[in-house]
Amino acid sequence: MKKILIFTMLLFILIGCAFASSTIKINDAEFQLPSKYQGGELDEDSYKLNNTFSIRCIDDDDAKAIGLWASEKEYDNDLNIGNHPVRHFYQYNKYVGGYHSHAYFASGNSCYEIAWTGKEITSDIEKLINNTPSSEIDSDAFYDTLNKAVDIYKEQKIDKLNSDGEYNYLEARQQTQLHQHQSRDDTRFNQILLTYYRR
Repeated sequence: MKKILIFTMLLFILIGCAFASSTIKINDAEFQLPSKYQGGELDEDSYKLNNTFSIRCIDDDDAKAIGLWASEKEYDNDLNIGNHPVRHFYQYNKYVGGYHSHAYFASGNSCYEIAWTGKEITSDIEKLINNTPSSEIDSDAFYDTLNKAVDIYKEQKIDKLNSDGEYNYLEARQQTQLHQHQSRDDTRFNQILLTYYRR
């Protein structure tokens, strides 16, 4: 009887460990990961599990972090989870073969992104957001920051496309001049090359 009791207690402990959450820290926020999101790679400001789940602080590059998804979204919604303003996007992603969501939210004085497969904000995602420190950023200021980040992303994309177009034009002109043995002015071409490859 004593052996059965000990075995049962060990079994409960092992089951509890299997479903226990693991805590990671990104920037100033701690995230309690449920078992299905454990086993990923953690670096200084992000956590990633394959192509299915990630968390990152986007303070250093919010335009790049949010711009692509905001531009290609199929759905977006602003909401509050606990004391956090949240913007949720989703769109179909051919690389994961299904829908992919992104939730941008404020915690403390920072902005974070959680990405996962699916369309819905699940209870696991809500808990991850809700268990971080309350936002010290006003909701209007938070959404304004995200909107500005999207505008900056679009401007950068247009500038890049214009630079690519100018680079391609000058490269074609350079090749034509070389074939025709004409004199060439490399100054502008080299400037474009330098600008292009620094991006």
